[in-house]
Order: sequence, then C-alpha cells, then structure tokens
Amino acid sequence: MSQHVFFHEELQLDSAQLNLPQDEAFHLAKVLRLKVGDAIAIINGGGISAEARIERIAMHGRSCEASCEIISARQIPPPCPALRLYVAPPKGRNMDLLLKEATELGVSRITPIICKYSVSKPDEGKEGWRQHLIVACKQSRNPWLPRIDAPISFEAVLEQGKELNFLGAVPRGGAREAMPDLEYARKNGAALWIGPEGGFSQEEENALLSKNAVPITVGNWILRVETAVPALLGFMHAILK
Repeated sequence: MSQHVFFHEELQLDSAQLNLPQDEAFHLAKVLRLKVGDAIAIINGGGISAEARIERIAMHGRSCEASCEIISARQIPPPCPALRLYVAPPKGRNMDLLLKEATELGVSRITPIICKYSVSKPDEGKEGWRQHLIVACKQSRNPWLPRIDAPISFEAVLEQGKELNFLGAVPRGGAREAMPDLEYARKNGAALWIGPEGGFSQEEENALLSKNAVPITVGNWILRVETAVPALLGFMHAILK
C-alpha cells in the first residue's frame, strides 16, 4: 500500500521536523486514523517531496496536532515543457473536476478566461479552487502545485503569454500545412486555449489564429470543457515528449 500524502508549504530540503497544518493533522488522525510511527509522505507544492514518520499526535477536543520527523527530502524538477491552460470555466462542480484533471496532468498554470459565450462567470480569487488543486497534488503525488489566476477577460489576457498556443477542441479549425515549432514549445512552454460550452466567438478564434495558435481536436464532435481539457492535454504531452 502506498503512503498517504500530506501538504505543507513550509517543508524545505533541510527540514528535520514539521508540525502539520491543522486540517492535515485532523485528516491524519481522525479520518485516516494513522498512528505514531506510521510512515507518510509530504509535499510542499514547490517541487519538494519528503518521506516522514509520525512522531506525535495530540487531540484537543475537535482540534488536533501532529508532528513528523523528516527522514529524507528531495527536489523534483518542474514539469517540462511547462504547460499553461487558458480555460473558460464550466459551471459548478465541473470546474472542480477540471482543476483536478489539469493538476494530475502536470499543468503549471491555470488562467480562467471570460469569453463572449461564457456560461459561468466565477467570483475573482475563489479560494476553493486552490483546495482542489492541493487535493489533486496529493492524490497524484505531484509536488508542483499549479498557479491559479483570478478570472480575466479573453481580451485582457491575449497578450500575456509567450508560449506556443494551441487552440483546443475546434473541429472546424482544419489542418495546417506546416507543423508547429515543437522545439520552441519544449523550451518555452506551451499553452492550451479552451473556450466555453458555446465555443469561442469567431472574433476570439480569429484573434488566436492571428497569434499563430495551432488548432487541435480529437474528433468530429464538440466536446464539453471538462472532456476537452484532459483529452487535449494528453495529446499535447504525446507530441511534446
């Protein structure tokens, strides 16, 4: 059985002992019912992964404390190439699923975009999103927590990135005569743009194509946002490896 994974931003390569955050300590003791002496893993979201051993658990009513001895820690290289996801958020829990899928697939940065046909306009700085990213990091043992941006309009974000852009899930996009510069993408990163359920507007699509975005799709049908994200990220991994 694999070790349970916990998240602690203060973990460093030279850490010898750590007190887990309150929510992680509660999960360790009350939910998982781990004991002193059990082995666990800890990640910090910045690429450090550690093997640890529980050395103390203290219960205080509804609160809990847990301290761990760090056995070993190592720095894991960041995902390469760096992948950025520009995505129009779907409604409700579908966005939560999307965030988890993107994290498990090694996305470095997620930028929610508000498009002409967006069906969901989430509040800026939604803290709950970060918690879903942390859960996905722990589940997949990915020590790199993706950066999550506040929602921003399509027009405002268009000029930001220097990555090679891929325009996702556009069956009518057609084939390109020339292959994209994959070597540039491997060195400088790649970005996947996925629009809302209604798709990008023609003006938005034209704007991306004017930036030499590469249209990609995995079939003849229109995909839901939460389907397009893992399907097209998987395709990008395959061509950029």
